[in-house]
Amino acid sequence: MTSTHMIDYPKLFAVRLEYSRALLKLSLQQQDLIEQDDYTQLLDVLGQKQRLLGQLDQYTRQLPQLWEKWKADRDQLPTDQRETCEAILQQSEAVLSELLQNEDTSTQSMVDRRDQTREQLKSLNQGGRVGEAYRDNLAPVTHRHLNIDQ
Repeated sequence: MTSTHMIDYPKLFAVRLEYSRALLKLSLQQQDLIEQDDYTQLLDVLGQKQRLLGQLDQYTRQLPQLWEKWKADRDQLPTDQRETCEAILQQSEAVLSELLQNEDTSTQSMVDRRDQTREQLKSLNQGGRVGEAYRDNLAPVTHRHLNIDQ
């Protein structure tokens, strides 16, 4: 049996496509949760993504040098099988491209929210300092009282 028959490329690539779609779905949920400021659910989604990435990594490790093998075997595959594989790979690229774009958007949203929070804290801190300055300057005046017994 040749190496071409040992690897079921359409099945292998279809499984990878499903992992990619699942990651995209979780990434879209992640973005929604960021926009809703629902960090409890966000942590759950991030955990699901981490587990899925771990499963994908484990799956990928089963066939090291997959892409080199695919390039070598591709021209030996029957035309319909090769076209099926190429169509699946094209879909995978589209899904991964959307996933990458969404991840970039999520990252930027989190950075923006962090920066806004930092500015709000900075403003509150400065406001607190102003209040302390006024309190310190006014304290001698506001705490003065007339002692009749003196």
